Amino acid sequence: MNDLRKKTLIYAAGTLLVYILLFLFVDRSVDIWVLNTCSHTWLSDLGTFFSWFGDGSIIRLGLALCFLLIVALNSDTRKPWIKFLLYVCVSCAIAIVVGEGLKYLLARHRPIMLFNDNVYGFSFLSSEWAFNSTPSGHTLRVFSILTALSLRFRRLTAVFITFAVLIGLSRVLVTDHYPSDVLFGAFIGIFSALWAYRFFYSSSRVSNELILSR
Repeated sequence: MNDLRKKTLIYAAGTLLVYILLFLFVDRSVDIWVLNTCSHTWLSDLGTFFSWFGDGSIIRLGLALCFLLIVALNSDTRKPWIKFLLYVCVSCAIAIVVGEGLKYLLARHRPIMLFNDNVYGFSFLSSEWAFNSTPSGHTLRVFSILTALSLRFRRLTAVFITFAVLIGLSRVLVTDHYPSDVLFGAFIGIFSALWAYRFFYSSSRVSNELILSR
């Protein structure tokens, strides 16, 4: 627990530093370049395609169905497949809750407001769509799910994380987010999965479950 807490704090500090640097020196120029170069091209279409996999309505529906399946079939989390399914769902749910809270708290203007009104920065405490650019919801959702899958299927880690990165990059290609939004979302998704993994699969918890099952 202490080791994970330490790593979380270290990576949080690093992510914050890079986020600030991107916000100050990179985000605006990158999204303006993407708008002028990639809009209405095959790259924009590719971004739309990959973005679909992180769509909030689809993932929330999937979470609801998975939770209902767990309850309807068997709520005994000592069964490996039920425990694993619950772990993935909880990882994503944590990321969504944290992400939505930060979106409301920070209320960063989306790129469209930069393009249309030359507005850039934060408004704070707003739930309007135009003020919820950071963190990227698509990115945190897919990183939480795919990180969770990679922790259980280690040989496919490169495949899962590469797919998550492509979805994150797609949010910049479609100019819905800035690069720093994607970075922030990836951090939240990864560490939501790591903390949930610590809860579900820590050695002490597994030992307690084995004792209770006897």
